[in-house]
Amino acid sequence: MIKQLYKNGDDLYVILREIKISSPSNRDGTLRNELFNVCKNFLAADKVLKTQTHFIYCENVNEADWEDIVEVQE
Repeated sequence: MIKQLYKNGDDLYVILREIKISSPSNRDGTLRNELFNVCKNFLAADKVLKTQTHFIYCENVNEADWEDIVEVQE
C-alpha cells in the first residue's frame, strides 16, 4: 500500500485517513468533539488538518537525524 503525503507549509505529513467534515458534525454544523477526538485517538494521528471539505488525520514525518561520516586516512 502506497501512503499519501501531504505538505503543509514546511511540514510533511503521512495521511492516515480523510473524513468528510459533515461526518463528525451535528445537523446544525457544529463539531461533535467527542467523535472528533475518538477518531484522532483511534488513528493515532499526530495532527488533524482541515480543508474546505475534509478533516485530514495525519502523522508527522520527522526529519532524519544524521551526521557526516569522515574517513580518516592513515
